[in-house]
Amino acid sequence: MAQNAETTFPAWLHHFDTIDSTNNYAMQLIDDGLAYHGQVIWADYQTKGKGQRGKTWENNAGSLLMSLIIKPEINADKQFTLSMQTAVTIAKYLQALSAQWHVAIKWPNDIYLNDKKTCGILIENVFRGMNWAYAVIGIGVNVNQKKFTEYLPTATSMSMISGQEYNLKEMLTDIRTGLLNLIRTTKTDNNNKLLNDYNNLLFRKGKEISFIERSNGRHFEAYVQEVNANGQLILLSHMGIEAYNFGSLDWILK
Repeated sequence: MAQNAETTFPAWLHHFDTIDSTNNYAMQLIDDGLAYHGQVIWADYQTKGKGQRGKTWENNAGSLLMSLIIKPEINADKQFTLSMQTAVTIAKYLQALSAQWHVAIKWPNDIYLNDKKTCGILIENVFRGMNWAYAVIGIGVNVNQKKFTEYLPTATSMSMISGQEYNLKEMLTDIRTGLLNLIRTTKTDNNNKLLNDYNNLLFRKGKEISFIERSNGRHFEAYVQEVNANGQLILLSHMGIEAYNFGSLDWILK
């Protein structure tokens, strides 16, 4: 499936030169009974990287490609909490790297730097009966790339914006530590601060955006208001306030 590149990493880190998908490998560890909370699978290159809704994640040399295994301690109906924790952790981490960067979370959990996509997140869950046994958080960050294909006009990398090179292993360790800390300290009965942090970082908040509703092809303009605790995007259009579930809208970004 993949060839291990080094053996000098901490026990919680599995590193590969090339792999089909870090999420797939994490899922195999879970299936084999070898997974535990906090494990990370990291690859230099993925041949079948996963994106949202069955899309592929294009990766070039310089990407940070990792999957973090989590044993959730919250109810299965609170899956959006984990999505918020992940997006907020990464967004705040990037904010701390440069005060000059405008960092935003594009609902539900893409991270944009200066209005261009820099990070994608894919969370896959494992249930055993009614129990939320594991979550695999796949994270792809455009770090040291210098260019993208013409098919990705809205993508950028940290290096393209700053002109600097970044240490991928340091980034991986920092993101893992920050996310595990936030998961440990977030109160499951009071996520108001987490939700506020998320909405304070919300992409194009208060701006008018064009959308397409997937169920009927309706093209409309609406102002981005917020995201609610159920993970729905709240928009204000000429029809009033409307709530949309993930996967129901396409954004038309100019």
